[in-house]
Amino acid sequence: MSELKPLIRSCCEDISYIPDIEKTLPTQSELSALSHIFKALADPIRLKIVFALLEYEICVGEMANLLQLPQSHVSHQLKILRKYGIVEFTKDKKMSFYYIKNTYIKSVLKMTLQGTKETHV
Repeated sequence: MSELKPLIRSCCEDISYIPDIEKTLPTQSELSALSHIFKALADPIRLKIVFALLEYEICVGEMANLLQLPQSHVSHQLKILRKYGIVEFTKDKKMSFYYIKNTYIKSVLKMTLQGTKETHV
């Protein structure tokens, strides 16, 4: 793992970096979008769905078999993930195949899982 650079201390009694910090903060719109993504991923079932989709496109029926849940429940969870732009689907005849829409979501999940594994060794 790479070395972390030291953090800069900001203090109202010494040196304040508030103007610099404010420039780095996400906009309200960006914060709202991020909040929705984290809320969607906070559910264990939805998180498991997204991990299953890291390397595969999976139809709803197959996902229901994998999770051992009713297809209606899986469809509902996929609908929430679609609402927040995490997954999308393609149609092939009568089947809908779901996949992760954004590569950054894949990267974040892989890094987070790896970090979790390293923490719990």
